[in-house]
Formats: sequence, C-alpha cells, structure tokens
Amino acid sequence: MPHVFNYETNEFEQIHQSKVPQRPTGGVKKRQRTAEAMKMLLQLEQEQTKKTETRAKRREALGK
Repeated sequence: MPHVFNYETNEFEQIHQSKVPQRPTGGVKKRQRTAEAMKMLLQLEQEQTKKTETRAKRREALGK
C-alpha cells in the first residue's frame, strides 16, 4: 500500500491504492544515473568484450 504524507499530523500514512489519485506518467521523473554507476557499467562492458574476444581466439585455435 502506498504511503501518503498527512500534513495535519506531519506523518506518513498507509492508504489503499484505490483511494490515491492517479498521476500522469508525463509528470513522473525517472532517477538519473550517476557518473559512478555509468563508469562501472562501461567498465563491465569492456571486460565482457575482452572475454568474448579471447574466447573467440581460443575457439579458432582449437578448431584448426
């Protein structure tokens, strides 16, 4: 169940999802990726490409 902030009591309350008004998807902002996360993802991608290249070379050597 979603939590909605109640300004009168200054607390969050759980309310059934049918009682919460719907929001347009255009108004919802997605979380931005941080530079650190992007560096990590790029590094993992580079490592994976190196592994696939070495595997391809190994397969060629075994096939000959």
